[in-house]
Amino acid sequence: MHDPQTPCQLRPARDEDFGAVAHLFAALHQFNAGLDRRFRLAEGWEQLLHEHFVRTHAAAGALWLLAWSADEPVGLLLMESHSDSPIFAERRWAELVALYVAPEQRGTPLGYQLVAAAQAWATTKGFDRIQLYVTAGNEQAKQFYARCGLVPTQEIWRLDLTPPPDAIPPPDPSTTAVHPRRHSPELGHHQLAMELSEEDADKEA
Repeated sequence: MHDPQTPCQLRPARDEDFGAVAHLFAALHQFNAGLDRRFRLAEGWEQLLHEHFVRTHAAAGALWLLAWSADEPVGLLLMESHSDSPIFAERRWAELVALYVAPEQRGTPLGYQLVAAAQAWATTKGFDRIQLYVTAGNEQAKQFYARCGLVPTQEIWRLDLTPPPDAIPPPDPSTTAVHPRRHSPELGHHQLAMELSEEDADKEA
């Protein structure tokens, strides 16, 4: 049984921790899909996540961090080194790919502890900024990140279309070129945001 009054232990995810990682990752995206159905996970997502976890969880350019209350996983942080196209002069940053706090830990300092760990990791690795994506309707997450010192710098706008039923979009040319972008298409960098309830936002204000 979790005790939200007991301080959580933060530690990097190990090989044997993937089950905990997948559990929290699924909970995060179930919430995200409730905000926007296009953020739902695809069939086979767990295998893709596992392959990415195996490749990167011990890599210098990634931080997979779990928060534990006793023996229960209650928080997840995923940070990754991001490189944009060489066409841009300022093209490298630390991407906050995933941040999740279990419901019983909301209203505690855990979310702030995870963000502080993200800042420490990014600074130590030589990055000059952290960037992340937040769903437009996730007001509690936006308030939380603002309290952590983050500010909005860009927006993604969408127009829904109705293509012919037999039309299949062509592949992304950046992923089929001779030198494709070096990022993780199975994770993406556009749909991950922290879930916070209104009650927790009020507690942390």
